[in-house]
Amino acid sequence: MFDSESRTKIKRIPRQKRSQARFDAVLSTALRLFAARGYESVSMREIAREAKIPIASVYQYFPTKLAIVREMWNRYTSTISETLEAGINRHTEEQSNDTSKLIGTIVDQMAELQASTPAFIEIWSCVAASIELRALNVQDTLRNARLIASALQQRHPAINTSVVFDRALIAIEMASATTRFALMLPEPHRARILLSLKAALSFLLDPAVPDQDAFMLSGKKRTRRTGRARGATPKPRPITTRKKK
Repeated sequence: MFDSESRTKIKRIPRQKRSQARFDAVLSTALRLFAARGYESVSMREIAREAKIPIASVYQYFPTKLAIVREMWNRYTSTISETLEAGINRHTEEQSNDTSKLIGTIVDQMAELQASTPAFIEIWSCVAASIELRALNVQDTLRNARLIASALQQRHPAINTSVVFDRALIAIEMASATTRFALMLPEPHRARILLSLKAALSFLLDPAVPDQDAFMLSGKKRTRRTGRARGATPKPRPITTRKKK
């Protein structure tokens, strides 16, 4: 029996060129089969046969199919994190207050990676269904949100730390879910959705847009209609009398 951790982790990392080629062959074959028939319909033995690798060699690296999915997911999230970090570094070097360019890069990269991986929806479904892999996804999302929040905080020191982190967290999840949904739409609808996503994320991460819960730490909020703090006693209006004509 495998415990919850060992059944999703690769047993060993290939060091030699031949071993790395076999490792990559298993991943590429599994991707192709998952895309064609779905995760549940594909067996480890079939992956080994299609990759022309002995089943024992496959098990040397991957104890289960979930371990294959985990490696695929790690590669995807690592690429997203690297793209995000590189974009933030450029953003910082340019000393730009325009976050739309950074957001556009992230969204385009997510959409491109997902579209170039035919089995991406199937892989994501496996991640969502697995307790262990869901935990990894949460960690990745939190890490990327911290990167975005830190960059915004450096450019706008006055903004509320908790609010900017929460917005960054929502932005990452929004980008991930929407780009995933866009994959299932035909063009030009897909392109329109991605453009709207960029606009929504730019608005969400714009420090000039206030957060209603962060106006006053004391908990008083101003009403939109009167501009008066909720709970405050209104000033009495002067009594006027109408003159009879």
